[in-house]
Amino acid sequence: MFLPEDQIASIDLADTDRALADRSFYDFVEMSWDEVEPASKFIPNWHIEAIAEHLQYTIDGDLTRLVINVPPGSGKSLLCCVFYPAWVWVKDARKKTIFASYSDRIAFRDARRTRSLVNSQWYKERWGESVRLRTDEQAIAKFSTDKGGFRLATTVRGGVTGEHADIQMADDPIKPFDVTGSLHTSKRALDDVLRWWTETMASRLTSFDKAVRIIIMQRLHENDLAGAMLKDMGYEHLMLPMEFEPKRKCFIETTGFEDPRIKEGELLFEERFPQEAVNRIRKDLGSRGAHAQLQQNPIPAEGSIIKESYFRFYDQLPPRFHLIVQSWDCTFKDGDTTDYVVGQVWGMFNEQYYLIDQVRDRMGFVDTCRAVRMLSAKWPKAIFKIVEDKANGPAVVDALKKDIAGFKLVNPEGGKIARCHAVEPLWESGNVFVPKPENAPWVNEFIEEITGFPARAHDDQVDGMTQALVFLRKKHFGRLREALDKI
Repeated sequence: MFLPEDQIASIDLADTDRALADRSFYDFVEMSWDEVEPASKFIPNWHIEAIAEHLQYTIDGDLTRLVINVPPGSGKSLLCCVFYPAWVWVKDARKKTIFASYSDRIAFRDARRTRSLVNSQWYKERWGESVRLRTDEQAIAKFSTDKGGFRLATTVRGGVTGEHADIQMADDPIKPFDVTGSLHTSKRALDDVLRWWTETMASRLTSFDKAVRIIIMQRLHENDLAGAMLKDMGYEHLMLPMEFEPKRKCFIETTGFEDPRIKEGELLFEERFPQEAVNRIRKDLGSRGAHAQLQQNPIPAEGSIIKESYFRFYDQLPPRFHLIVQSWDCTFKDGDTTDYVVGQVWGMFNEQYYLIDQVRDRMGFVDTCRAVRMLSAKWPKAIFKIVEDKANGPAVVDALKKDIAGFKLVNPEGGKIARCHAVEPLWESGNVFVPKPENAPWVNEFIEEITGFPARAHDDQVDGMTQALVFLRKKHFGRLREALDKI
């Protein structure tokens, strides 16, 4: 029996597609694009190849931990959460996968697209014999193959009880609002996501050694999930900013990948995002949002609120001060990830403010009391010792007030961000001075934290600074009022 020429051509094409897909995930994406996105043309670009290559390494190579940071609109969700699970079953229909996002709408949207692709006539003609979905388990939240594989969609706050996966993927595990709102909300949201990934999801692996864990997101905070996992957790980092920064050029030794761009500012995907569009997006996002979501750097180069250009340095202190104070942030806890205890000494001369000294360490109650005594002995002219009337501050004051005079418990007004904005004009006008780093090496970390706030993991030095400057400024205006009353 002879087959018609069109059927022979169809069989030959299917055989070719199967061979290409087995060899290359990128080829699979290109050939199946119309099944998922029939209304839009596939636009090839090197960054798509880079993402596809690293996803392929998780199946064909030894890559089991991967963080992908790319700008919004780069096709990351399509590649990672739609095409990738369908291709994984091309390689092995037994694979169990879990895909999670901060939103059930997004999680289920991508699951629906994957299911539609696997159920498409095009897919069935090529892999229908090896990849068959069970008719009794085809819900959007979870659909399975007849060989035991499944694709489960969930959220960060959703449940995965009883399920263990060969591949886990977190796609945008936190929404931008959670880290651009109040700092309290931000920290709670960040902690919730980190706990979910390191505790809940870490216990839902088929193999702790061989299972694959992938995080894809835009950077939003220094201590977001991507940032936390990139700190000695064994994750490879595919980081592709919208505009090229030579100093942050991505190179991955394991895979041999290197960002091919050379020129400063060279665009990631110019055919889709030309410079005019990037400028418009940057304006809409603002400085902090653009650095985080476009450049994958949650710390803007010039700082968020207090910019690096605001800093003024001194070699020598003025011969006298109108007032010297200590400012203490006494939030002490056990552990290596909690905030530091910080004590700062600030001096005011006219309307100029000088950071004179600082102690900063993770300390318990006894060590904190010892540090207060030490700084008070070193700077006896620091009449006021300002301590926030929260956390462990009152306990420290109660323990020391009989021996050391001048403690003043204060309740700062507004949130941390509001207080930083309140003192920003002092910095911008050049009225705040810090010691030169060569004279006080600890100033480098002080600058990093101040300019990075509120995207830095710690804010204890910021708290000490804003508390001191707000107090000193009130004292300054009090002196002015007294002088005016005498006229």
